[in-house]
Amino acid sequence: MNLGWRDTAEAALVYCLGAHILGVLGRGSPSSRWLPLTWNLAFVVDLGVKAFLMTVYKSRPDAALVIEAISNTNSDESAEFLMNYWRLLGTYTLQLSVLLVLLFVATRPDPGHSSSRRRSVVVATAVFALLHLHPGVRRANPLVFWPVQAATVEEFRANVDTLRTKRENALAGLGDWMPTYAGPEKHTVGLVIGESTNRWNWQLYGYSRNTTPELVKQADDKLVVFRDVLSAASSTVSSFRQMLTPRTIQDPRNEEALPSVLMLARAAGYKIFWISNQHDRYISTRFAEEADVQHMLNKGGTVAERNLDERILPEWKAALEDPAPRKLIIAHLMGAHAHYDLRCPDHLRHFEESVDDVDRDLEAKGRPEWVRVKRDQYDDAMLYQDWVISRLLSDFKDAVGSSSSAWLYTSDHAEEVGHTRDFTGHSPDEAGQVIPFMLWTPEAFSPQRKAELERRPYQTDVLDWTLLDLLKVRTRQDRPENLLLADTYRPHERRLHDGSVYHPSGTTRLAGTSAAIMSP
Repeated sequence: MNLGWRDTAEAALVYCLGAHILGVLGRGSPSSRWLPLTWNLAFVVDLGVKAFLMTVYKSRPDAALVIEAISNTNSDESAEFLMNYWRLLGTYTLQLSVLLVLLFVATRPDPGHSSSRRRSVVVATAVFALLHLHPGVRRANPLVFWPVQAATVEEFRANVDTLRTKRENALAGLGDWMPTYAGPEKHTVGLVIGESTNRWNWQLYGYSRNTTPELVKQADDKLVVFRDVLSAASSTVSSFRQMLTPRTIQDPRNEEALPSVLMLARAAGYKIFWISNQHDRYISTRFAEEADVQHMLNKGGTVAERNLDERILPEWKAALEDPAPRKLIIAHLMGAHAHYDLRCPDHLRHFEESVDDVDRDLEAKGRPEWVRVKRDQYDDAMLYQDWVISRLLSDFKDAVGSSSSAWLYTSDHAEEVGHTRDFTGHSPDEAGQVIPFMLWTPEAFSPQRKAELERRPYQTDVLDWTLLDLLKVRTRQDRPENLLLADTYRPHERRLHDGSVYHPSGTTRLAGTSAAIMSP
């Protein structure tokens, strides 16, 4: 996403009119000479923030992605953001400082006065005011735009505080759904939700590094490894708001007024467990509080701590041993959330200490050293995630045996780690949304059926319907076309977080071939 000519023209017009008005006013008393400097500073900072967001996240500051992130971020996470992007922020700061000096020199008021200048200020002020009737001009004026943004962020935060009330309203509407259980007496579903995990970095999907040795060992006729799955969004909150509710990309309804998967499952007789190694204010309030049992294991409230995901394992096993006949057990991992170097114990670090084809390929593409280091750290995190996810799957298998059950793994979104550009982090394009997606059931799939399922294109904005199908919960509003495992499934048009229609790249097509499946 780039600024179009209309945005640029509006910003230039607003700046020039404002600079002229304040430049003339600044010729008065010494106390008023700070006015042009304030105007220049406001525009330079505004330009810098918008350019950073468009370069890094391909997003405007008033996009939902940015508003949700700011609203859901605490002071510790803000400090972590600065630590993670200090190089790029330093470059922007230096460039913008030079621009500020140039603008200050160019607009410095001279001591001259004239009646014609004063008349021009009157005319310019009138034009300036009239132009602000247009929303595009208001967005171009930082002194108008940013106060509005601050109010929007506060509105979002206030909305989080009212979620409990909205949940009661959604519960009252369950009669429109009539969820009913249509399965055996006992049934268990395990849902593991990863974080910032890109399938391009999994050996299981054809990556050259040995990042998923344990999952490769478990790749049998009972484990379906879907090859072409796109996350609902490129950020955590946006993805959760679609994965676990009726909200979709094509139907962005107010999901807070509708029952979530957890609410429907609970109404159908399930005991729900929420086990999380993350500390997220929105997700905790919106979803975790709908569970019967909550284990919020990350008490620090910051991602810049080594809160390893293995802490989830004891609670996961305890939930599996619970005598409830119907159970939905959800584990929310820290996964590969930045900082990558904190997502792997020291004894599993491997790729930082070696030079291989991945290093050489990144160097040939001109990736800077810091990106190459981040890739090594990210792949070490993938290696650790492989161990954690495999343990979660093994424990699930041991607990359920051959009884009615299903285990599903997905990630909230993926991560750009030097795949397509000199950047690491959330990205609203393919690299930020290509995720691993796996399903295990105690019943084996035929080779033909397994291969057909693994090729199905899918996006997790409709995950709620497949989860209800795995839970064997039926409702009055079922959508058979969204049931990934059913013959009634029909792929829908997939979109990236930036709004563009998704067309798999060569990298995704390669990872989606049967030849990419690694055998133990």
